[in-house]
Amino acid sequence: MTTTDIGPATKAAQWSDLALVGLVALLLFIPGLGARDLWPPNEPNFAEAVSEMHARDDYLVPVINGAEFPEKPILYYWLALISSHVTGSVSELTLRLPLAAVGIASVLVCYLLVLPYAGRARARLAALLLATTWSVYWTSRSIQMDLLVMFFTLCTTLIVTRIVDCGFPPWRGWALAGIAAGLGFLSKGPVAIVVPSICILLYLATTGKLGALRSWSLTAAVASCAAVAAPWYVALYATGHHEFLVEVLWRQNVTRYLEAWDHRRPWWYFLVHFWIVLAPWAAFAPLALRLPGRDAGRRALDRLCWVWIAGVVAFFSLSECKRGPYLLPAAPAVAILVAGLIEKLWNNELSARRRRAVLGLLLAHAIVLLAGGAWALARVPVVFPPLSWHAAAFGVLVISGAAAMLIGFLPSMRASRLPLKAFAGTIAILYLMASVSLVPAVDRYKSARGFMARLNEIAPREGTLALYRLQMRLGEYCFYGQRLIPNLESETQLRNYWHSPGAKFVVVDEKRLGDLRPILGEAGPLMRQTIGGDTVLLFATGDDRLGVAGLSQHPRESLPVRR
Repeated sequence: MTTTDIGPATKAAQWSDLALVGLVALLLFIPGLGARDLWPPNEPNFAEAVSEMHARDDYLVPVINGAEFPEKPILYYWLALISSHVTGSVSELTLRLPLAAVGIASVLVCYLLVLPYAGRARARLAALLLATTWSVYWTSRSIQMDLLVMFFTLCTTLIVTRIVDCGFPPWRGWALAGIAAGLGFLSKGPVAIVVPSICILLYLATTGKLGALRSWSLTAAVASCAAVAAPWYVALYATGHHEFLVEVLWRQNVTRYLEAWDHRRPWWYFLVHFWIVLAPWAAFAPLALRLPGRDAGRRALDRLCWVWIAGVVAFFSLSECKRGPYLLPAAPAVAILVAGLIEKLWNNELSARRRRAVLGLLLAHAIVLLAGGAWALARVPVVFPPLSWHAAAFGVLVISGAAAMLIGFLPSMRASRLPLKAFAGTIAILYLMASVSLVPAVDRYKSARGFMARLNEIAPREGTLALYRLQMRLGEYCFYGQRLIPNLESETQLRNYWHSPGAKFVVVDEKRLGDLRPILGEAGPLMRQTIGGDTVLLFATGDDRLGVAGLSQHPRESLPVRR
């Protein structure tokens, strides 16, 4: 296929489409972006690294608690530092804003990818489905590097398909593709190059276009990729950060892929979680197989999406380390395929059997929503009383949406599009309500902010507080405590600290308390709180007069000045 001339009217319509889908993404990803605290395990660690880099005015090496933090490359930290410098502070909003912008940009790029193959209607629909995919919505409102992999996979695929299918100038196109891949390398290492490469290779192989890789213009991709990605890694080597370089390049990628030390899952893990991570649209994807009435452009687009999904799932299934967000790069392909299915449903172009299957899935989703809303009304106020009002509003909304869907299945409404409209509307409103109301209310169960605010009042001086074997929670305690906190790794270190001169405070996990009683003594804790599923206790030397203090009421106190 080749591009055709686009008149001013068509260009104006496409800009209008981009404005529409961009506005929808903005409304889904931005409201309430800073209303929620940083939740473990990952968000507080990245936030604390940005905070310490900001305080030290250091743009080369991420650190947590003064120690190097080589878990991810530098791109996100640079984006967050820029965002924080613009506003003058490091906050939940400034930390998440770069990824929300990436989420919005992903929706726009998805539209552009589909446009020359299937036209404006499907491009619009695919972009909107991508914005309402659960994992895309959530990671666009969180600190999650896999969203960057998705975005740069989208960008690289867009550019390469423009070269091989639409006649885009090869030298310029491969140079742009290399820049996208290089930025991906700076966001999450080699995986951000491997994933789009697999998808593109499979597409070229299945369409007989592998010859495009024998062009000298491909060297432009290699050169531009190296020019973008290499300087930071070279700077690490030149400044003596050799162990950091090995960790961020080799151990966090190759070793983690082949011999995982965490998140070890069976080979079939993604075959199950595919439907959860990419809900709600993944359930409809199988019905998009071999849709009737496709022209050459739509056939090429569908082929690209199927090999895209297969490549992502197969690559990550071969790894020992498996996490749901790893499937994010497949989200655009799912959205594009399902957009083709819904487009034909909307235009009454599906066979009777396939139409019944789509409507059956919509009915199943309505029943699930109805059950979920009823559960929120009945159980959440009992299990989590402070969330009663939020759960009631959420439950009523979900039940109302499910009821509207069910009305669409009445005999008198059978020819209407109400179930589909009600489902899409319910999903969008549900996301918005969760963003501004329900999710921030869960902070009291997930966030360390209140615990650390109270602790700062009890132990305000530097050097009087330590953690015991809480490495995974170090970021959140340092960030919300606004201080560096030693993390003691052995009972010997704890004993020496506990019996050193002066007032001493230590935070321990309740599960370890039995083993630590010979050191801490029999005095009760000063504070006790459950944070993100773990219960932590604060002990002080020679003083248990405060007894056990709950922390159920803690507003979002403003943080003190950093160190």
